[in-house]
Amino acid sequence: MITIKVKEDCCGCTACYNSCPRKAISMKPDEEGFLYPLVNIEKCIDCGLCDSVCPVKNTVEMEPFKRRAYALRASASQVVSTSTSGGFVSPLADWVFEQDGVVCGATYDDDFRVIHRIRGGGTKEFRGSKYVQSDLNDCFAKIKMHLEQGTLVCFIGTTCQVYGLMTYLKKKYRNLLTIDLVCHGTPSPKLWKKYLNEQKSEYHSEIENVVFRNKTYGYHSGTMRIQFKNGAVYYGSARVDPMLKSFFTEISSRPSCYDCRFKTLERCSDFTIYDCWHVSELVDNLADDDKGFTNLIVQSSKGAKVLREIAERYEIYPTDLMTAVKLDGIMIQHSAKPHPKRSEYYVELDKESLKMHVQRFIPIRKQDYLIERSKSILYRMGIYRILKKFM
Repeated sequence: MITIKVKEDCCGCTACYNSCPRKAISMKPDEEGFLYPLVNIEKCIDCGLCDSVCPVKNTVEMEPFKRRAYALRASASQVVSTSTSGGFVSPLADWVFEQDGVVCGATYDDDFRVIHRIRGGGTKEFRGSKYVQSDLNDCFAKIKMHLEQGTLVCFIGTTCQVYGLMTYLKKKYRNLLTIDLVCHGTPSPKLWKKYLNEQKSEYHSEIENVVFRNKTYGYHSGTMRIQFKNGAVYYGSARVDPMLKSFFTEISSRPSCYDCRFKTLERCSDFTIYDCWHVSELVDNLADDDKGFTNLIVQSSKGAKVLREIAERYEIYPTDLMTAVKLDGIMIQHSAKPHPKRSEYYVELDKESLKMHVQRFIPIRKQDYLIERSKSILYRMGIYRILKKFM
């Protein structure tokens, strides 16, 4: 029977929930809003399946494969402009759909709750970072059903989610492709919901669209962008936006993120992707045009074969793996370092506005707002890009 005595020992992957033959396990939010398994003792038959699929307790066999690294981006400029980095996922997903396959990745529901969904077409909803722990619900069980039917499945998730899927499946499938995202950590759905509710209240409108890292001032200066149904548009960088500031200061992540068990260079996925901030240093004679590239690690022979098949859909440049990791991939092998006040952050979150809460723990200064306003003005005047090139 799965028992969570220390919250650092649960990444919330849902492998145990999906594996239970008696449906005795449910995923319930704790006081911080993170999902943890809860066992119904009356239904439980103590079969041990839940413990046997937990990625924290069990390991996944790695393929002996020489990992290769690339900097790349989608050939389609529209895909790059609407992606967080270089748009690796969209061309791959299109290829999967062409094989009559399905893709499972993080999307928004009608209330902009972050959830994993399985789709047989359309890539736009999978684009872009979503800095919230997604709800996987019964996706693992549905993926297994597709795999057993011979359908090609592509799963995209954080590293712990990919490991959770692999331990749940308990065997390798030739028709499964996995992409793990190098992450800093995942804030709770509760924090995200509070943030959205306060944004809707402030702008007196429901939300039309959300982009966590919009390329407002280019790839290197992403901002939160929220488009409202009344026509208003909000922009806020990590300097002033309460949600982004909470994320990047590492004050809001799940407890297991601060002691992540999956921070290794070699992973059980087929592809590992992460931001590419230093493409001009990784690729000779390639200027950084601030549109965005993605760092890619090919983790398996299957991944290498697929990349060869879809290579013409990208601008792709081989890089030195360890140099790329040194420049852009510190989070591949290192867990997030908790903010000194992390243990206090979620306490009394419900009793005050998020803006007040942030000011109490990670204050936004007046000069931060001034810098953001100045950036906006300089950008509209056409001066901002000139200053960036000069700097």
